[in-house]
Amino acid sequence: MVFRCKHFGILAGAIGLFLISAVRSEAIPAPIFRSHLQEIRENLPSGWKMRLPARILLGGPADDDLANQLIVKVISTRTPPGLTVGLFTCKASTHPCLIGSLSVDSATSENALREYQRHQAAAAPIKLANGVRGYLLHGPVRKPQSDFSSVMWEQDGLLYTITFLAVERQNLLYMAYSMTQEAPYSSLANPNAGGIR
Repeated sequence: MVFRCKHFGILAGAIGLFLISAVRSEAIPAPIFRSHLQEIRENLPSGWKMRLPARILLGGPADDDLANQLIVKVISTRTPPGLTVGLFTCKASTHPCLIGSLSVDSATSENALREYQRHQAAAAPIKLANGVRGYLLHGPVRKPQSDFSSVMWEQDGLLYTITFLAVERQNLLYMAYSMTQEAPYSSLANPNAGGIR
């Protein structure tokens, strides 16, 4: 109960911050993703969807300039299938360059399910959307400790994860909320996909 109250103000702020994007019928992702939408959709497994936040928040809600300078890398895997959109401060893909990532995995993936269960065991659920509950795993309480915190949830029959530096905890929750509210992007590998649904 304490956990829910603690995050009520954060999610109430998120509702206000993303109110406009939440009521749109079309997804409009953060500007940094727009030139990568084709690549993201082409690399999604058939029938899958990807969700992106309306804004990338770093250090404060108004820090758009810093967010728009990040480097986007789309990483897909086949076994098990999955897609990760990484955000970096430099072109080298070394750990210090990584700021955060957005991932989608199969709900039947053993690795993803194991990680989801870790998140569920770490915290009380946070309501992100109607019928959608997320779980925050804060980096400092991980074993071993991590510089990154993450939120995981199940939606569209898939498992979504957003991971950012632990110091961005509040912004992490804002962005997770935004991802659940924005319309998803369908895979271009799906012959029945008619675009954003």
